[in-house]
Amino acid sequence: MRDDFSLKTKGLLAKRVANRCSNPGCRQLTSGPQEDPTKVVNIGVAAHITAASAEGPRFDLSLTPDERRSVENGIWLCQSCAKLVDNDPIRYGADVLRQWKVLAEKSAAQELEYRRSIDTDSDQVFIELERIMPDLLAEMRKDLIDYPLSREFVVLKKGWSYWASGHELAYYFEDHPELENKLRILLNYGLIQDVTHTNVSRYVISEKFARYLGAYGR
Repeated sequence: MRDDFSLKTKGLLAKRVANRCSNPGCRQLTSGPQEDPTKVVNIGVAAHITAASAEGPRFDLSLTPDERRSVENGIWLCQSCAKLVDNDPIRYGADVLRQWKVLAEKSAAQELEYRRSIDTDSDQVFIELERIMPDLLAEMRKDLIDYPLSREFVVLKKGWSYWASGHELAYYFEDHPELENKLRILLNYGLIQDVTHTNVSRYVISEKFARYLGAYGR
């Protein structure tokens, strides 16, 4: 017998992540209008973090039926990602899905808390940035697609001796002419934040900029 979610729990899971897939590499919108004005399209799934029955992926014998069907044991995913995580439960273990859930809910909360800025979010701003610093944005975009959870980066010269923690990205003066000026423009738009605390310049990419660059999928 399966310990399925109630309709109320499914609705909570979807709304807590703004109806987007919780996979940080996807973030697909899962709800929208049908051609019929009285209906909607839904491609989202309330997936169990640990299975609803003993035959399912990531089943946890220690949970009670109520715990299995609780909102704490659920994650909102698009249909493709729901199938992906259930087909490879070793790679996508319960801890991974819980981390996805936390990140997705934090992202939704940030979108509510920080209202969209007309100047920063306008298409014209990003069009201009693509025009004046295409190589830098292309490298940052590739890095965030490859490492969607990375946000910190440092700025270096290739001859410098620098001990990296392994968590930050790196961009080099030799690869990007007038790199300091380009970073100052990104700072002025609030797309990055200066968090330098040593003699090496260090920045954090905003979630708004990360989404534009493709960290959550496009």
